[in-house]
Amino acid sequence: MTPPAGKVAASLRTESKELPPPPSRKETVLLAVTGISPAVVTETLWALAQERPPVVPDRICLLTTTAGKRSAEEELLSPSPALGGRTVWEALRESLLGDRAPSDCRLMLEPIRILGSPAPSEGRRRPLDDIRTAAANEHIADALLEEVRQFTENPDTVLIASIAGGRKTMSVLLYACLSLLGRPQDRVTHVLVNPPFDDPCLSPRFYFPTRPALRHHCPGRGSRKARTVSSDAARIALADIPFVPLRLLFPRQIGSFPGRFTSLVRSCSEEVRSLAQKPSVSLGEEAPILLVNGISVPLSGREHALYSFLLERHRQQKPPFPAQKNALEDLDAFLRRWAERWPPESFQHRAAEEWREPTEEDLRKLLSSIKGKLMAAGLVAELSHLLPRRGAFGIDVCSPNKQRPPGAR
Repeated sequence: MTPPAGKVAASLRTESKELPPPPSRKETVLLAVTGISPAVVTETLWALAQERPPVVPDRICLLTTTAGKRSAEEELLSPSPALGGRTVWEALRESLLGDRAPSDCRLMLEPIRILGSPAPSEGRRRPLDDIRTAAANEHIADALLEEVRQFTENPDTVLIASIAGGRKTMSVLLYACLSLLGRPQDRVTHVLVNPPFDDPCLSPRFYFPTRPALRHHCPGRGSRKARTVSSDAARIALADIPFVPLRLLFPRQIGSFPGRFTSLVRSCSEEVRSLAQKPSVSLGEEAPILLVNGISVPLSGREHALYSFLLERHRQQKPPFPAQKNALEDLDAFLRRWAERWPPESFQHRAAEEWREPTEEDLRKLLSSIKGKLMAAGLVAELSHLLPRRGAFGIDVCSPNKQRPPGAR
């Protein structure tokens, strides 16, 4: 039997697990797409609070349809006799925040937002009751992208995207938006609960493990008899879904990427295809400049000399050195030859004479400096081609045929 309402309320107040307020930190936002089963939101929040350390979002943003909003308001925000007349949301906050719940600013539910699509004949955007057409999915994708963008562009926000609710296309689109704009600190989650607690026919419905436990009536179906189960038997599992933060590949371009979902996917696809090709590389002759796919990267004279050495070996199809120390003797011989190729007044000649005897420390510092300059130029994705990898001191690029230095002897 369900305990008396007053007893449930008192027990929840005295037995709740109170989570202390966190120190100064970034704001955590749970962004969830939901359908007519809003329990996935409360289950997700309860599971996050069980992590070590506990994760308690500051804000919860629900994106849904008109039918989903009705379900969320009726189930989460309406008084429940099983919870002593409190709403599910009030009971959840008290369970997780304890006595601080009335004054704690965490677990704040934002006004539930209904996804919509434009109705040109009426000159306005109409809320969606369901998502059944290709056009509706396209509008939903744009709306989800804009939601994700506003959070991921804020460096003081950590985003947790729940894909457990709503139609499958909503979940897939939200996951795609995180892959396009998400950052390493963001998360994508899915929540699972064991049967029969996932059954919407339970009475009362299950939302999270309350204290004390509630008794839920499970109606019979077919050959299965009706039974009563305790919420103590509920097992909630929160799964983190890995995603690739593609924005890390395009740090220079991401701020200017288009705002529409399909356009952004197209732009990222073009960028990814370009990454499959080796970057085109050449070195300036009048100034110490490295040109990568038409992007000019200024170098010091010594950096220019080192890269000339690597580029010449690549053009000659010589294998990479197994380590930097194995390249020192060949580099020293190259610098002597290189100094003779260029006129004494050229920066190339002066740079070669500055080297003296190369050391591993020289190579480490110069390569680190070149890497920083390439990253500043937005060439992060091309670094694996442009710089030597561990265990292979060489580069892998496309380069034009070597030109004869002016005044070469």
